[in-house]
Amino acid sequence: MKQRGLVVAFLLLLPLLLFHRPLFLGEAFLPTDQLRQLSPWQSDGQTTSAWNVLRFDGITQFYPWRLQTVREWHAGRLPLVNPYAFSADGGTPLLANSQSAPLYPPNLVLTLLGEKNVWWGFGFSAALHFLLAAVGIYRLARELAVSHTGALLSVTTFCLSAPVICWMALPTFLCAAAWLPWLLRAIRQGKVLHAGLWGGLVLLSGHLQVALFVLLSASAYAITLHGRQKRGWGGLIAAGALALCLAAPQVLPSLELSKQSHRAANGRPDLALFATKSAYGLPPQSLLTFTVPNFFGNPSQGAGIYWNANHFPDGKIAPNNYAEWANYVGIVPLLLALLGAFAARPARFFAFLALYTILMAFGTWANLPFFFLVPGWAQTDNPGRVLVVSAFALALLAGFGLDALKTASVRLRGGALVTVIFSMTIGLTLAMNHASTLQVNWSTAFSEAQPGLLLALIWLALGTVILFLGPRQSLARPFAVGVTLLELLAWGWGYNPTAPAREVYPITPGVAWLQQNAKDALIAPINDRWSNSHLPPKNAVLPPNSLTVYGLHDIAGYDSLFYKKSKDRIEAATGRNPSPEENGNIVFIKSVEAAVALGAKYIVVAPKREITTELPIVYSDTDMVIYHNTAGQDAPSPDRTVPGSVKLGLVLAGLALLVYISLSISKARSKSSSVL
Repeated sequence: MKQRGLVVAFLLLLPLLLFHRPLFLGEAFLPTDQLRQLSPWQSDGQTTSAWNVLRFDGITQFYPWRLQTVREWHAGRLPLVNPYAFSADGGTPLLANSQSAPLYPPNLVLTLLGEKNVWWGFGFSAALHFLLAAVGIYRLARELAVSHTGALLSVTTFCLSAPVICWMALPTFLCAAAWLPWLLRAIRQGKVLHAGLWGGLVLLSGHLQVALFVLLSASAYAITLHGRQKRGWGGLIAAGALALCLAAPQVLPSLELSKQSHRAANGRPDLALFATKSAYGLPPQSLLTFTVPNFFGNPSQGAGIYWNANHFPDGKIAPNNYAEWANYVGIVPLLLALLGAFAARPARFFAFLALYTILMAFGTWANLPFFFLVPGWAQTDNPGRVLVVSAFALALLAGFGLDALKTASVRLRGGALVTVIFSMTIGLTLAMNHASTLQVNWSTAFSEAQPGLLLALIWLALGTVILFLGPRQSLARPFAVGVTLLELLAWGWGYNPTAPAREVYPITPGVAWLQQNAKDALIAPINDRWSNSHLPPKNAVLPPNSLTVYGLHDIAGYDSLFYKKSKDRIEAATGRNPSPEENGNIVFIKSVEAAVALGAKYIVVAPKREITTELPIVYSDTDMVIYHNTAGQDAPSPDRTVPGSVKLGLVLAGLALLVYISLSISKARSKSSSVL
């Protein structure tokens, strides 16, 4: 009983440690520090945070989407359309963009909170899914015969790993990944209905790429456990059908939109495209970041300019966002995971899953069968996102390894230590070669990385103590959990800062002027110097989706899926690609001439931006400058007709729920009768 109480306390305190400020202190779990680097919010104060376009998505995509969804629900409508983005075309699909996830049950909490309190829901959702993942991993590990302490090590490793922490600003990532242990438990127990329910929640959570990784991992597990039985295949098919039907109202519109979207495939996938997509994977020198996560810098934590980069088939060398290649799970868990891979029969599947997904993350041939056989895979980038599955598998292996300390041979423990040291040495060699390729001064780079290297050696020394003295010390196992907690917190603490709720899209004087004078008008903020680098874009103002928050109509837009015709129309008026090279999802108006051609009634520029135009200025202050085009237009009314794909999806979901409830009641009665 005492042990159970300690476990419950640990599982509850871990999310409270990370999320007590957004849950109880009135702070928003949103990257508002990124907003303060752009107009019109710069006038509210400067920020010392580094520019991070991936974290920025949390405030410029997910917050506007969630807010508009709440508005639509409160208006008594299905959240089918966002009328405030790509407004010249009557808006853009909202439900069908998939990541808005309006039908994902936990997101309905936002509707209960109301429009003014949506900001609080982001912290609540993060804490809830963090807890879901923690409890799920703990229960799965226990069913795999891992000890209580080993299971807590697995929880700590996964929940505080880099693939989880670095993606928390984008809520759908964790929302999809959190259900993986629950799905595997259901498969292990042969509970088809539960597997179908959890699979449906994975699809509804909003991140289709991570959902695909989760469902493929679960399918592999099901085949491993039940593949030799005809009944097992039947259960897998039934669970998959139930999941697809439950998620159909959201998935079917997304599939329909994808065929007409800016991401629509042109032609069949080929090896040339495979080579290009694979180049987005982790570069070889990222082997070093398994042990020294900030060797190449960490722009979100003041660890210098991030200089890790990859080579593309066309000869281009380009960096990626730190989060896309974040692979750190801690040195102590890594040592124990290598031990656990050989410890017990149930661990073999997770050893294979960890190895295969790491190979996928590095953009190797491991992606080849999925690229050609799984629909939509060829349209995705950044295979490194599969590292969230790798972290999950390594976390479970670490739990197995902790339990195997007493029985593992000295040779096996030594092999784990040598493997980690060898990978660190090879990683340093590859990093030196990479520095030479980029003409980076190695002495300077190595000097800046020395604090991180020293810390890695400390964790390695503690891991060595656990490996070799652990079998003779009763406190070695709780000590390993404590060291892992400290190791991962030392790296990840502060990666996702919170902020006072008042900093979530504050209304500046210029915004207030637009709300009073341009409520129905087409508006075109001018942005032509957007940056995906470590520097914020120069003279940027009201980036796409920000006008959605204020209930104003933007000609531009930023979405995961939108109609290709919207982008084509803006490109024709602009005379060039309206998106930055690195991100085709964000569409800008890059000149006053393009804004006028697209019918903008009001044109907004940053206060320090110099433009040449004869249009009159109707507002000018330190937050923005607004020009008036008297020939401009008001936004057309959005089309809120419910598409056939949504109607069909709702019917399928309704039938699936009826089947689920009926079978659940039938099983409960059968169980009750057998007990009597």
